Amino acid sequence: MTPVYIKKTGFFAIAISALLAIFFLEYLGLFEGINAYIYDTSFRIRGSHKPSDKIIIAAIDEKSLEQLGRWPLKRIHYARLIDKMQQAEVIGFDMILAEPSDNDAMLAAAIKRHGRVILPLYIDRGLNITKPLESLSPYRTGHVHIEQGVDNVAREVFHTLYFKDLRLPSLTSAMYESITSTPLSRQEMPLKTHKKPSTSILQTDSHKINYYGKPGTFQYISISDIISDKYPPDFFSGKSVLVGLTAPGIVDMVATPFSQERNKMPGAEVHANILNNLIDRNSIQETDGWIKWLLAIIFSVVCLFLFIRLSEKKAAILWVFTLIIITVSVFFLFTAFNVWIAPALFYFSISSIYMITYIMILDEAAKKLDMKYSSVSHLLGGSSDQLPQKSSGDGLVSFLSQEGINVKVQRLIWVEQQYERKLENTIQEKTKELSHALSMISNMNNEMIMRLTAAAESKDDHTGKHISRIGIYANIIAERMGMPSDFIEKITLASAMHDIGKIGIPDEILLKPGYLTQGEFEIIKRHTTIGSKILSGSAYPMIQMSASIALNHHERWDGTGYPGSLKGQDIPIEARIIMICDIYDALRSRRPYKPPFDHQKAFTIITQGDIQTLPDHFDPDVLHAFIKISSAFDDIFNKYYG
Repeated sequence: MTPVYIKKTGFFAIAISALLAIFFLEYLGLFEGINAYIYDTSFRIRGSHKPSDKIIIAAIDEKSLEQLGRWPLKRIHYARLIDKMQQAEVIGFDMILAEPSDNDAMLAAAIKRHGRVILPLYIDRGLNITKPLESLSPYRTGHVHIEQGVDNVAREVFHTLYFKDLRLPSLTSAMYESITSTPLSRQEMPLKTHKKPSTSILQTDSHKINYYGKPGTFQYISISDIISDKYPPDFFSGKSVLVGLTAPGIVDMVATPFSQERNKMPGAEVHANILNNLIDRNSIQETDGWIKWLLAIIFSVVCLFLFIRLSEKKAAILWVFTLIIITVSVFFLFTAFNVWIAPALFYFSISSIYMITYIMILDEAAKKLDMKYSSVSHLLGGSSDQLPQKSSGDGLVSFLSQEGINVKVQRLIWVEQQYERKLENTIQEKTKELSHALSMISNMNNEMIMRLTAAAESKDDHTGKHISRIGIYANIIAERMGMPSDFIEKITLASAMHDIGKIGIPDEILLKPGYLTQGEFEIIKRHTTIGSKILSGSAYPMIQMSASIALNHHERWDGTGYPGSLKGQDIPIEARIIMICDIYDALRSRRPYKPPFDHQKAFTIITQGDIQTLPDHFDPDVLHAFIKISSAFDDIFNKYYG
């Protein structure tokens, strides 16, 4: 299909407006659901990665609650836990220790002895900071807020919160700084927030969590096993430990990209993933918004100019191919380089360009169709009164108007009917002319064949009726034997040339009264090969059959014939049929060496034999057919004799 080139400048204005609308929707965040789905799917397709064996989760699980008591546990157990993990690089608690208890002094002493314990803090919905007890000092703190999307899936954490002129680091960033003794690079609070205390939370230092796998990917150890000395002190050497609740029904579980089977993750393991990201420096890096917008504009503009130059089919293939390339590229960057480019903007911008281009091409085609209706109808002989009423509007608008499609379909059907009528009349006229011409050619060819063969037969058959009778004999025998219609038609005409080779036999031998000498008979026999040479080499099936008959019509079923002494099925069927026809007609006709016989004597000689002719000379099937219709042979001879 030839592509329709759009000449309207308004098309580009529409395309640009559509792109601006798409970008505005992206700015409003309306594509976040699609991007989040693809983001989570990328994690699942990528699969799990091996986490660091230096990060351990000390789990307050069901076993711990059974052995150490009901929740909340006495803080003496936490003190003993810290002492058992004295060689740990850092210990982070994912539990708010805000209420006083009888064992706070013991816990505070244990925290002081270890020196690298990070306790959590939390900002509640009333914008109040919930901190650990002051009596547990000295300790460092870090917030445990994990950013959850509108679908409650945790994909991001902010390592720094500014609230009421306070800078609150995340629990994991505080642990990282304790491990590396290097402060994390943080974004400073904007200057305007220093002018007066802020009553809102400012989140900075975004970190997209690169999850290592499903819940349970990190190593879990029950705190009851740690306290009961099932792990030696040096087991924790160089390790970072996160202490948190994992017992079902007590802890609030968090949904992650791997939670497609509703297998949520304890908060302690979420923090373990974040800490591992900081250590490995492999968090998911999201491209800046302006880079994504620039790439989307470039892709859209390139596709725009390609779409308007391609046919509908090629444009559709390019559109689908482009979406696939974008998807594959996004997944490749995600898995290979931990780089995330949200693809929804690309999907919608390129798809909108494709749809607009397709609609404009359809509009152009609709207008051309409207223009062609009238001109074609006049060419086909139709009048404006006969042509169905044109729908309101022009181009694509007419398709969308009331009954617009129906009217166009009716006009198209009308044109098609007119065309079919015109074509049918033309075909009928041309068919009649061609049939008449072919009939004339066929009759002329048949007449020429009959006249040429009659010229050869006239040497010993002054009437020339012999060739006509042979054709009719062959026709009825072939029908009796159930031969195909095209075979019957060919043998009827081809039989006329069975003795055309006699044109090369001297008259003194051909017309000699009485019996021939052996030498003269050998010359007579040459008419078979002469006829074959005259007729051989033709590309036409009827002439090819004529050559076969001319060569083989004196061959006998028992192998005593000439010129090749062929036997049985080796003799072509057309020659076997003509042989019995030729012998019957020769017996009935006057010859220089014999008088004419009546039908009964000819029938008796063929079926019972005489000195020269035997039943074994004939194909049994051909002979059987002759016997069944022999009376018709007598009728044909009597009708066409003389």
